[in-house]
Amino acid sequence: MGIDLRGDSADFVLMILTRIGRVAAASLVAGALASSRSSAQADSTWREYEGAMQSARAASDTVTYRVQLAAIHHAIGSTPRIAARYAALALAALDKRAAAQWLGAVAAMGSALDTAMLARYAELAGPAARASLLAAHARATSDVGAPELVYRLPDSNMIAEDIAFDARRSTMLVSSVRSGSIYAKHIPGSAPVVVKIQPDSGWGIFALGIDCGRGVLWATTAAFPMGAHWVAADSGRSALLKFDLQSGALRGSYVAPDSGAHALGDLAIDADGAVYVSDGVGTGVYVLDAGSSALRTLVPPGLLVSPQTPALSSDGETLFVPDYAIGVASVNIRTGVVSWIAHSDSLALTGIDGMYRSGRDLIAVQNGLEPNRIVRLSLDAAERRVSRATTLVRGSKATELTHATVSGGWLYFIRKSGWGRVAEDGAMTEAAAGEGPDVVRVRLTP
Repeated sequence: MGIDLRGDSADFVLMILTRIGRVAAASLVAGALASSRSSAQADSTWREYEGAMQSARAASDTVTYRVQLAAIHHAIGSTPRIAARYAALALAALDKRAAAQWLGAVAAMGSALDTAMLARYAELAGPAARASLLAAHARATSDVGAPELVYRLPDSNMIAEDIAFDARRSTMLVSSVRSGSIYAKHIPGSAPVVVKIQPDSGWGIFALGIDCGRGVLWATTAAFPMGAHWVAADSGRSALLKFDLQSGALRGSYVAPDSGAHALGDLAIDADGAVYVSDGVGTGVYVLDAGSSALRTLVPPGLLVSPQTPALSSDGETLFVPDYAIGVASVNIRTGVVSWIAHSDSLALTGIDGMYRSGRDLIAVQNGLEPNRIVRLSLDAAERRVSRATTLVRGSKATELTHATVSGGWLYFIRKSGWGRVAEDGAMTEAAAGEGPDVVRVRLTP
């Protein structure tokens, strides 16, 4: 039996289509595939292995395919796609043990089990083995947690993206991609009010970050078609914005130091006031050092596929950057060297949109997996490997998740964000009466 990995090359890269990537799907995927087949770096990377593996697949060279797949696995760890690739090879080789191992990993991740592969596995291992896989998948996708409603956003047709808490004023802030606004609500207090920080702008507001000690509100903005007043000429433009936290006055605007399309979508702030910004379209990671007037490159474009919300390590020396397609990158903030957080083969670290530190743990919002989930990742002492993963919430009460914030032992997060009603061309369907984004919370336990 030959290699049967239909759609393998495209599917691996299509995982990068985050909310901001949907409207640029064709160009983003084409660029990522082209980059994966290049050899720009002196050392071999997972991108080069991916290109070599796809060439072997096209040539029906199973031996080389397996070697290159093992190289990718060694470089970045297991992903749903990698596990499925191993499972397909095992089924082709009639290797029952390996098929059980890798299909079991797919099931444990909660990733969809291919019906044709299930049928071949049943022929190889029997119907009871197939039933066991389905049961494992059901456990991995069942509802978990009971988040409680904090409040509903007043604009049912907004696209709620990020959330931040101003502890000094007991105020929760939520960004709107559609209106280019920020909603503020006192906790506890009255209904949310809209704070217009860019009146009449067609650019959406994405990330939020509060530096209470310095009285600064940081935000990212980018031009996309789902903006209520989007102008096509602005496509690919993006900036990091600095506001006075009390007055809302704009104090600075910073753009990426390199040319090309950008979507500065997510950020994190360190103890010194430096701001780290990830670019979901341009693929770079940048930093605005405290006191600096310009962004500098920390991770150059091309090393990552779709970097999302970064989080700093407990010692402030490492920036953890979730890559939507691959896993969690570990970036040395002094050198920019990128490695990958290790984890078990049955744990999926793909599809992470928001990520936050709680003590020594990382809280990951995974909206790239179905059903959506929020997982607590406990790291080892060196903060280089996930030693335990605990699901905080998953399933029907955690739909259309985006970002979260940690405050007072609670994790506050956005659900029913509105992204599900955005088409690939940026058009947005109207929300049903009484519906709209919610801010909900779950208790964080050690």
